[in-house]
Amino acid sequence: MILVCGGQNDPNLRVLIHRLKARDLSFRTLLVGPDTPPRVRLDIQNDTFELEGETLRPTAYFIRQDVFLYETADFAYAHAQAHNWYYTLRGWAESRTDAKLCNRRTGLRENNKIHNLIEAAKIGLVIPRTIATNAFEEFAGRAEALIQKPVAGGDYTTLLSVLTGQKGGPRFVQPRLNRPEIRIYRIGARLLAFELQSPELDYRQTRDVEIRPVAVPDAVGDKLLALCDRLELDFAAADFMVADHGKLNFLEVNSQPMFAAFDRIADGAVSDAIIDHLLDTGEQVCVDCDKDRQRILALV
Repeated sequence: MILVCGGQNDPNLRVLIHRLKARDLSFRTLLVGPDTPPRVRLDIQNDTFELEGETLRPTAYFIRQDVFLYETADFAYAHAQAHNWYYTLRGWAESRTDAKLCNRRTGLRENNKIHNLIEAAKIGLVIPRTIATNAFEEFAGRAEALIQKPVAGGDYTTLLSVLTGQKGGPRFVQPRLNRPEIRIYRIGARLLAFELQSPELDYRQTRDVEIRPVAVPDAVGDKLLALCDRLELDFAAADFMVADHGKLNFLEVNSQPMFAAFDRIADGAVSDAIIDHLLDTGEQVCVDCDKDRQRILALV
């Protein structure tokens, strides 16, 4: 039985739950939001997990920290509660060594974007020329050809010129790259790739984007698997963009990626890969990879 944990408003969990129902698989949900929260009791000494008074022993867990918080006058309180739920459930699941859990060794460890870039370059992935700084004077006269984004994430990518005269913490400064953008999901032994086309610098601001499944580019597939192995990520999504010389540049890898929109485009292939990974015993990995590849190519 898979236990799906996270926020009631998380669209990623909705598509996963829809797929679990469609496949008639055994699962339970522990979803938190504006409704009455579920009753949970963890007994550390007796090693028991109770949900609504029922003792559960899931064979697999899928846990997301809630970033789709319900509207409230006290957002800071809601955010603290979401973190508290994630910390509690993730900590319990981490201790269940007999149960499957994505990113078991990294769930309570930060995923650092600077570290990602350095390790990606060591693996042999091409990365854009990158400076992390809060002193932008050296880029005077070139700001329209450069982009900036916060080192820790949490904000949109903009042209560097938008920050003219502003003070603040360190930002990545990189050359503006070209579309298409390629997102590649690593889910267990599988890679699923998607092409994104948008007129926007950061399509997240307007949602003006076209997504389509594509074959995994040969130049980056094996290296991305090697990078994720080094970072101990069995569930992640990496983003790439095209430089002027035509090569794909690695931008970052996210250890808790959004996937709902991609899953819909791919007829449930992302959710299926997650479910299969949580239930996988290892025997059908290569066969399943081939099936995924044919399924994606049929949609291109």
